Amino acid sequence: MNKQYAKFLASLRTALTANRKAGEALAEYRPIYNKLSPETQFVVRLEVAGEIASAFECEVRESVYRGEKTIAFDGDRKSDARNALRYYFPTKSDSRGSDNKADPVADLLKKFNALSAGEKRRFLKAI
Repeated sequence: MNKQYAKFLASLRTALTANRKAGEALAEYRPIYNKLSPETQFVVRLEVAGEIASAFECEVRESVYRGEKTIAFDGDRKSDARNALRYYFPTKSDSRGSDNKADPVADLLKKFNALSAGEKRRFLKAI
């Protein structure tokens, strides 16, 4: 085993331990965070974004996207910082990582419920 490999393993152990501890701390804080108002949640996310931006050597700023106040990063590693913020504090409106496959049953039920009473009876007789 060479020196660089040993250094990598030591760094990996440190990172994994720190990530586990951060996850545990976040799990303890999440119920408190979920009870905060949306405005206060944004302030918390902005503070966390500042810590993340510092770690990724970029700048954080408030922005507006599609009429909503958001958090933006500027710098070479802004996508890494954005991903870290999403990892620790995902937003309800963030659809990334969700299953985008359409549910055919849900679609049919939606269409069925949009029918008039007579159309519903006619449909039910047909099946």
